[in-house]
Amino acid sequence: MTLTQSFLGMCLDRNAILAETKLTENDFTDPVEQQTFSEMKRIMLDGGQPDIISLKHAGVDVRFLSSLDIQISGGWRGREMQIIEASKKRQILRLAEKIKSSESLPAKDLIEMIAHEMGNVDRRGENEMHFIHEVADRQIEDITKRGDSCGNMKGLKTGFELLDFFTLGFQKKRLYYIGGRPSQGKTSLLVNFAINCKSRFGFLSAESDEGEIVIKMFAKYGHVDSRKLEMGTKEAGAFSVMSQFISEEYDRKSVIYDKSNMNIEDLCFMARNMVENYGVEILFVDYIQILEASFAMKKRDRREQIADISMKLKQLARDLNVPVVVAAQLTRSADKEQPDLGSFGETSQIEKDADVAILIWKRQEERFVESNGVKNKFVDEKCSLLIGKNRAGQTGKVDVEFDGATQSFTQLKKY
Repeated sequence: MTLTQSFLGMCLDRNAILAETKLTENDFTDPVEQQTFSEMKRIMLDGGQPDIISLKHAGVDVRFLSSLDIQISGGWRGREMQIIEASKKRQILRLAEKIKSSESLPAKDLIEMIAHEMGNVDRRGENEMHFIHEVADRQIEDITKRGDSCGNMKGLKTGFELLDFFTLGFQKKRLYYIGGRPSQGKTSLLVNFAINCKSRFGFLSAESDEGEIVIKMFAKYGHVDSRKLEMGTKEAGAFSVMSQFISEEYDRKSVIYDKSNMNIEDLCFMARNMVENYGVEILFVDYIQILEASFAMKKRDRREQIADISMKLKQLARDLNVPVVVAAQLTRSADKEQPDLGSFGETSQIEKDADVAILIWKRQEERFVESNGVKNKFVDEKCSLLIGKNRAGQTGKVDVEFDGATQSFTQLKKY
């Protein structure tokens, strides 16, 4: 009797296995075994009892059913894992054949195809069913811990007191979009968040190279004029704060990856590497519209490509169990009026996937001051972070000041 036949016999002995197993009919190579497993699950979901008689009535081959001995169901998990392992090997071998038959493709396309196919290789077991009471017990424990520690937030700090009040910080498994027009400080705000969170972060940039990003970090961390750093400086104060930043990063060990024309599969691969091998606790991505599509989406229009990229970023946050914070460009309408969720460019999928959407709103406001009977007009530059969407909390506005020289955002008002 084969391993898969033995497992089916176990399912006949204990029908509850069908509700708990991670196997699907695709894990069985024999068509009759696939039919048997599928009919077993259907009968159970319909409220029946899968057995030889009910399977016979469902049209399963009688000779095959007679060959199934009802197996003692103890240790079924071990056999399940063996079947999953064999299924994964078949997927990888099929991929190897596909690569071999595609040897005429350029190396770049081959790499993208491999990354895409490897992303589809079985990653079962990372998301499992749980009893509600088990989840509830864990939540009570977390709530108690936060109570014992004077109401600590669920997530990592953003560095903006009011923003933390609205969002409870950057939380695991959630996707955050930071929207802004060109040159309004999207990258700088990501850098601010990265430094403010005080945790090991991963920064993935498809726009700026790693040197540019680190210059912004120096400027933000030490309140140093970034233009002086770009041009070169011998100021002792600047070198002092840069050395302090480096010292902290020696301990924190955050990581950065930059690549022009980065595709979403490359990004997902590097993000997994950052989290699984380097212990990264939060990911920052700069920025979605400049990312290249996956191999499978190359021939689709750009709107569909961006939608697919956004869905993959959403899944990435859930799979890796970390916050993923992504910069996104807003449409030109945001230059003239207050931006909203409809201001995200390319596709509405961005606003659908976002757990939290934060929009940078810069505008000029007129102010009149009367002196000696004469009214004088002044134009003030105003900047706010608009929480346009917050799936688990309040929306609102955080008034900030942006210092372009030091790449720093600072909250103006407290609640």
